[in-house]
Amino acid sequence: MATQTLAIIGLGPRGMSVLERIAENARHHRTAGVVVHAIDAHALGSGRVWRREQSRHLLMNTVASQVTLFTDPSVTCRGPIVPGPSLFEWARNRAHREELARTDSQLAAEAAGIGPDDYPTRALYGAYLEWVYAHVTGNLPDAVRVIPHLARVLAIRTRPDGRYVIEKSDGRHLVVDQAVLALGHLAGALGPRERRLAAFAQQHRLTYLPMANPADVDLSGIEPGQTVLMRGLGLNFFDYLSLLTVGRHGRFERTPGGELRYLPSGAEPFIHAGSRRGIPYHARGHNQKGVTGRHEPRFLTPGTISRLRAEAIARGGLDFQRDIWPLIGQEVEFVYYRALLDPDSRSEDLARLVQDAVALGPEDKHRRLRALGITEDRHWSWAGIETPWREAMPADHTGFTTWLLEYLERDVRNAREGNVRNPLKAAVDAMRDLRNEVRQLVDHGQISAQSYRSHIDGLYTPLNAFVSIGPPARRIEELIALIRAGIVSIAGPNFTAEEQQGDGQGHFRGHSPDVPGSHREARALIEARLPEAGVRTADDPLTAQLVAAGLARHHVLTDDGYRHTTGALDITGVPYRVIDGNGVPHPGLYAFGVPTEGVHWATAAGVRPGVNSVILGDADAIARTLLALAPEQTAAHAFAATGR
Repeated sequence: MATQTLAIIGLGPRGMSVLERIAENARHHRTAGVVVHAIDAHALGSGRVWRREQSRHLLMNTVASQVTLFTDPSVTCRGPIVPGPSLFEWARNRAHREELARTDSQLAAEAAGIGPDDYPTRALYGAYLEWVYAHVTGNLPDAVRVIPHLARVLAIRTRPDGRYVIEKSDGRHLVVDQAVLALGHLAGALGPRERRLAAFAQQHRLTYLPMANPADVDLSGIEPGQTVLMRGLGLNFFDYLSLLTVGRHGRFERTPGGELRYLPSGAEPFIHAGSRRGIPYHARGHNQKGVTGRHEPRFLTPGTISRLRAEAIARGGLDFQRDIWPLIGQEVEFVYYRALLDPDSRSEDLARLVQDAVALGPEDKHRRLRALGITEDRHWSWAGIETPWREAMPADHTGFTTWLLEYLERDVRNAREGNVRNPLKAAVDAMRDLRNEVRQLVDHGQISAQSYRSHIDGLYTPLNAFVSIGPPARRIEELIALIRAGIVSIAGPNFTAEEQQGDGQGHFRGHSPDVPGSHREARALIEARLPEAGVRTADDPLTAQLVAAGLARHHVLTDDGYRHTTGALDITGVPYRVIDGNGVPHPGLYAFGVPTEGVHWATAAGVRPGVNSVILGDADAIARTLLALAPEQTAAHAFAATGR
């Protein structure tokens, strides 16, 4: 058999997973010769997002013990299970630390001190990923050869013989039999609003920084003492806070009473920030689940999922708000009330009573909860989670700041109590645990077009991010200290930041219409949000070229004449072949990860050990298809394989 030539475009975590699975399946099956071109514009293994040459002030929002790139016995896949170290296990290995110390003593020191439930720097994760790449490529089977390329892929073209021509930024091209697009987060193109603000900033010599990864942004133009507006209170907001405070030589210290205090360097700007919701993402609860612990569903069970998938086929799509959200709500309430009544979660009899209670209608449920000793003031409230200020909106910005500090302090206390023992943190962490179950019900067109746009894009995905993928608690504690130090203020809900002009002078104005006195004027505006996942709004020459040439298309959901363009590259079910402009799947072009957001849900999530990672199962299926081996069709993949 002739040697196969493959390309993996993007060598971040997804691309690395495919490469590792190619190597191990080829080793196990003694396949014919395989040449893999591993292509990344930034770093092989870590890619751009996780490169280790970034600020050491930027943290992951996942604990070290719950990050891996290796299979384990929990993973459902046809290929061989080849365990390897998690990030924590790798960091605690003396030989690995000594190797790291030869090139980066600072990261080696971090690795030496990290605990299983600590949050690593992104740079340390990048070092781990680069080690995985070196480990995989240094232990290849005889049949596999990897050729590295540090270049950007600008275009892919097809040849009459069915092979693919890959054009790179170094002016060279490759001809391959098959290629995998594992592109990760793509830079966002400016929309009409962003172009208007950028033009205004240029006209009036202001600073406007559009949506981007903060690690990629030049902040040198932000001057000490300057007022800066920020739009967004999620993970990017906290990254910018770190870069503009401790990144400018400020420091935090603990007072004798235990309070965190910020000591300014004098190089910081004044930051006035806000968002639609008006409050920062929830702090992650201290991990009490170990490496593999998770909430096992009581309502979104395999039987229920199978029934709903069958209904999706019969009805042409589910309504997320009607068919799925109530089940998620019941899971969250179950976890909340069980932690409220039984923090150690030891009594299965009590668990069944709670399960029965949350399955009832509102009046019967409240009656049953009273019987369990839960008073109304302790009932679960989504409104209280989403808009906690709604019942007592302060009269002015000073009052809002006082209320916010109390709210943030409570959030830190809850987080320290942990994601098992604290009822609220246990409940919202369950939404993270349920990602695989939700994916099984929403991926590959199982939700109607209107429901996907309104209920998933419009409601559930933002809510899930707000409550379950927030920063470590230390970031919330730091925000409290920065507010008290006068470095940061939060405007309030429904925050707007727009251009203002008067007497020939231009500036930006930010305020919350719900909070009198919250307006601030500034000569700098930062969009503290990530660009939309997928490819529809990306500033990426490769995906734009593929769509323009008819070699790919955007994913569109349709029902009853309604069309919703999700933003993803359209793909088949497993093994995720790219679908061309005529609706025909490519025989040898695949897409995996963030550019498929919309066909798949929550594609940016990482690989966690011991919980049957869908990512690893998918990577194995792609690798086996590349090697002409039979891919596994798991329960999670069964609907996707129909290609709807």
